[in-house]
Amino acid sequence: MPAAEGDPVLTAEGDPTYADEPLSEQVIALLDDVEAAFAVTGADTPGWEDPHLGTDGERRDSHDGEYSRCLDPGKYRILWARAEAWTQVLIARGWADPVETMDGAQVGWVLEPFADRYRTTVLRPRRPGAQPLVLARTAPDDAAGSTDLGAGDAEVPDLVVGVGEPAVVAQDTDCLCDACDAGSRELLEELDRAILSCVDGSFEAVVTSDSHSERTSFGASSGSGRDDLEEPIQITAGPWADGWTPRELCPPNDPMDSSWTEEMLREPWPTRLLDIMLAVLPVPLETRINRFRPGRAGTLTSYATLVDPERAITAPLDALENPPEGYRLMHRSAAVTDMDFERASSAVRSWVVHRRSGLQVAASHTPAAPGAEVHLRVGIGPLRITVPCRVLWVIDEPDRAGFAYGTLPGHPESGIEQFTVTRTATGTVRFHLDVVSKPATWYARLGASLSRIAQEIITRRYLRALSLPARR
Repeated sequence: MPAAEGDPVLTAEGDPTYADEPLSEQVIALLDDVEAAFAVTGADTPGWEDPHLGTDGERRDSHDGEYSRCLDPGKYRILWARAEAWTQVLIARGWADPVETMDGAQVGWVLEPFADRYRTTVLRPRRPGAQPLVLARTAPDDAAGSTDLGAGDAEVPDLVVGVGEPAVVAQDTDCLCDACDAGSRELLEELDRAILSCVDGSFEAVVTSDSHSERTSFGASSGSGRDDLEEPIQITAGPWADGWTPRELCPPNDPMDSSWTEEMLREPWPTRLLDIMLAVLPVPLETRINRFRPGRAGTLTSYATLVDPERAITAPLDALENPPEGYRLMHRSAAVTDMDFERASSAVRSWVVHRRSGLQVAASHTPAAPGAEVHLRVGIGPLRITVPCRVLWVIDEPDRAGFAYGTLPGHPESGIEQFTVTRTATGTVRFHLDVVSKPATWYARLGASLSRIAQEIITRRYLRALSLPARR
């Protein structure tokens, strides 16, 4: 892993593309300057390998004792060192002026980050139209950090990145427990992408009372909004340097957009219901009937045909297309940067996304198959939660692959989740996550806000799972 040895993270070496376009010479030169500065600022904060990666190249499941624990919290100061390198370079280039405050609460945020903020650096760009960059530490400078992350006063030296004034979160704190540790390279790549998007002018955010959405050249995301907003807030970043060409933004995530509907929910529920009915017929007869159905010949999408009435899923089968009252629909996507379409498709159907996200997986079938049951385990000891799901359908098409599962009784949520990998005509591979859900148990309803935070965290891990460093 280059980051573990102090080599560049986002450079032209290796795979130069992190979205649909390669890094420009302008960006490469900027990142080279950051690397040179980081060689000094990061001299006392060495990188580290993925502790879950075995000698065979496979990533093992996390152990129970690794959850809610961080044996070496000090290592995450590498994020502060990287942010300091960026700060030095941006000031040295004459692009921005720094403003520091010892109280992170003095900086306004459109949506409050999940973590506490302490010493915060605000870099105000000199170029008109550019947006300020906010770098907020989540622990005091002299904090030793906490090994027990379950404590209410636990501290880990993480970093929150914001764009604009008031700021929109470009990168928020995530779980830094030992169970979710995937090595330093992933952390530094995320930080570089967030800062670069602001400086490059390839960042856009829209926040309303109902929802928020952000997009950069590396991906797009969306989530819940801010209830007290009377007017939408939009932040559009401009490049910090004259003559700079921003990278192209990814399309926004809009579940109401017709192109999104066509791509993600290609087949309306009546068509899926007909598929389920036909699937019980002998294969030759099913194939013969499908020849008369436009667009069905050669499409290999299979559905669960046998449902145990004692263990029926707890959400309507058409919930993704027609969310019932009380259900929340979410769509997220990200560019796949380390796998081609075939490898990414195999990883999704083999539960790699779930395991890399820190979940323990016990599945009746690998790869996922229609009707298969999977139990996902989260937490440790008496706090461990096992969530059962059933695979509803598996998608296996030339440029679209994945599966969806629905929640079974005993799951704290009621809903359906679909994991899909797509490939465009130009060969770009993207990973899509579609979720419709609502709390199903009294404790999930009681802690609805905490459940939403947990869902946001696991969603970010899902989206990163196919873009982890190569396992070669």
